[in-house]
Amino acid sequence: RWRERLFALYFLSHIPITALIDLQPLLPMCWFGFPKLTDLLQQYATSFRDPMMLQPPEWFKAFIYCEAFLQLPFFPVAAYAFLKGGCRWIRTPAIIYST
Repeated sequence: RWRERLFALYFLSHIPITALIDLQPLLPMCWFGFPKLTDLLQQYATSFRDPMMLQPPEWFKAFIYCEAFLQLPFFPVAAYAFLKGGCRWIRTPAIIYST
């Protein structure tokens, strides 16, 4: 049961990370009303030498769109299934997510 809770924590933690950090290159900066969020992205890009998050090429934006429309909706579903426990139906989607 502890593994299911660990997976649930993983998926729950990725909801704000994806919504607030990973989607910033796709959305207008005015949507992120908190300067600290854009500062966090700047700090991440500088610390990890990831310029694609600041000026993403079109092919990279395609990956971010996939993250927005495939992974982000999956995170709460997976978190629910793992928190509830015993949901055998999450196995196949979780395997697909992990590959």
